[in-house]
Amino acid sequence: MTHDILGDYKAYSLAGTDREVRFITEVLNLHPGEPLLDLYCGYGRHAIELAKYGYKVTGVDATKDFLDIAAQNAQEAKIDITFAQKDMRELDYDQQFAAVINMFAAFGYFTDDENANIINLIVKALRPKGLFLIDLLNREWMVRNNINRYWRHPSGEYVLSYKVELENGIATMKRQLINQVTGAKIQYEFVLRAYSLAEMTNIFNTSGLSIISTYGAFDGRPYSSETPRMIILAKKDI
Repeated sequence: MTHDILGDYKAYSLAGTDREVRFITEVLNLHPGEPLLDLYCGYGRHAIELAKYGYKVTGVDATKDFLDIAAQNAQEAKIDITFAQKDMRELDYDQQFAAVINMFAAFGYFTDDENANIINLIVKALRPKGLFLIDLLNREWMVRNNINRYWRHPSGEYVLSYKVELENGIATMKRQLINQVTGAKIQYEFVLRAYSLAEMTNIFNTSGLSIISTYGAFDGRPYSSETPRMIILAKKDI
């Protein structure tokens, strides 16, 4: 059985972004002016909208092309955002942010030790009692379902991303870029470490984070084995 993990919304549609940002602002419940880090912000679609709410947003991504698009979009929207190119394994912030968000399954692309250390670096970046919101694919759901995600890249190409297999917590993913003018297709494969809630809880506890809530979608429904997403809200212990 094949499902669209994004449900009835397109990944980069305005309606989808609005819904996600409403969810983010509601669960974080920050005051305007508070500093927020969008870790692996991509094209800046969350960062820009969150800045419109009055947050002082920093967007970090490892890909310069993404950041160039994000900076251009922010300029066109007349929004002031700080963008920085960093590998998430090399975060160097110290108690700078009231909250950190990591959206759209942007976690789990390194070794277990590296992934755990990324959480340590996020905790270091948070102010005392700061919040961390992470959006992951739900491994329990992935075991029983295939994944199709289809969206338009800002370059004009269409992207088809899907799961090939999931074994021992490692999901093999394939992504295909389709040029709409020439029809040319470029396909590549990568692996994603899909963590269970129990594993994430252990990583968080070890790093000094306590889980506040878990959600199964951006509409706020509770997390369960039947929800395609696993969205976790946690707080820094001290």
